[in-house]
Amino acid sequence: MTRKIIILGIDGLEYTLVEEWNLKYLKQKAYTKTDLSDFGVVITPLIWAAMLTGKKIDEIEKIFLKRARFFSENPRSVKAKTEQYLFAKIASKVLPEKVKRWIIKNILPDVFEKTKDILRAKNYTTIFDFFDKTWTNGLPAYGRNVVTTKSKKLHKLATEGNPKPLYKYSLEMYKKEKRMLLDALKKDYQLIFWYTPFLDKIEHFYINKKSKLLNIYIDLNKLVRKIYEIISSNDILYIVSDHGMVPVERSVSGSFGEHSDYGFFSSNTGELIKKPQDLFDLVVSKKANHR
Repeated sequence: MTRKIIILGIDGLEYTLVEEWNLKYLKQKAYTKTDLSDFGVVITPLIWAAMLTGKKIDEIEKIFLKRARFFSENPRSVKAKTEQYLFAKIASKVLPEKVKRWIIKNILPDVFEKTKDILRAKNYTTIFDFFDKTWTNGLPAYGRNVVTTKSKKLHKLATEGNPKPLYKYSLEMYKKEKRMLLDALKKDYQLIFWYTPFLDKIEHFYINKKSKLLNIYIDLNKLVRKIYEIISSNDILYIVSDHGMVPVERSVSGSFGEHSDYGFFSSNTGELIKKPQDLFDLVVSKKANHR
């Protein structure tokens, strides 16, 4: 049986909550915060693309910076994020439809759709190129748009004060993705890179509702325990997030969560990385010894 390298990509997994609740399976043998200071804007496709390629992809960063700087000269700041959502809420009510369409087309295009498969479209080398048998359910910038038409509608409802439909939708997505992962683990793949955005979507609106988040984090911890029961002692398991989630004060919803300036990483081998892009070299280095 081929030794597997399994990567669990959990968008928005918050380091401080894993630590506060002492979730030992998520922590594994070693765990750490990852440093996001290389990125001009903390946004999902940019950071996952860096993990897959081993470098920050400037053309992705430029696309998201253009949008972010429409709101603030410092797009990494919490203040900028608050202003962005305030603008969206106010503009949706007061601007004429024609003006809104112009802004969306010229200033705020669908950047997630534009970048959803940019790594393959532009022939970037990724970690998948170093292994013969690979599996993924899709990653941002590698075949996956995390901001779909349905999620946009539900996000709008949540911003207006009704997050329950988004919460339900996100949990249904998670259940489906768990089944896909467990099926993939039964196959003879060398590299499995599983990704889920469900936690990020929930945390944006439930970051201060610890009881709900605790149940979700416990379920993720149980998922990792189940994976340990399936894989062999020779297999490698990495858990990684692009960023965490922190509360934003005086946000439009009163308790909105926004991306932290650090991510999460853990391993069952004791290995650690400092930055998201370090994942590439760590995984590729295993190719030479892959048996």
